[in-house]
Amino acid sequence: MRSEREKKSITKSIKLSPSQVQQIEEKAKEKNLTFSSYMVDCAVHGNNSITPQMVVRMQELVNMVLEIAGSIDSTEYIRKEELRQKAHDLDGLFTSVSPQEKYANLEKKMGLFVEGGLDLWESLK
Repeated sequence: MRSEREKKSITKSIKLSPSQVQQIEEKAKEKNLTFSSYMVDCAVHGNNSITPQMVVRMQELVNMVLEIAGSIDSTEYIRKEELRQKAHDLDGLFTSVSPQEKYANLEKKMGLFVEGGLDLWESLK
């Protein structure tokens, strides 16, 4: 349940041209958001292109990596700690400023994650 501060009780209106409305509706649909949710996301979060669904999926990925790291035999301690660090790096993706930085960080971190996963896979064979 939302706290009193988080309850949406204020309505604002804005003037838009038909083409602006269409453009916003298309972008909202791409992100699987309503018109209103998309507008709030853009205003509050700077349209960082990270939807709540993406955050959930990324957290699931981080949790899976941590679970795998936790199940590695203690003799593979270094690999285990490397994998934990990569999960931590992935978890910190959402603190960048611009969408370009987020994309660059995601690209870099996913490369590290894949590299670590491949090393782990090879060691488990």
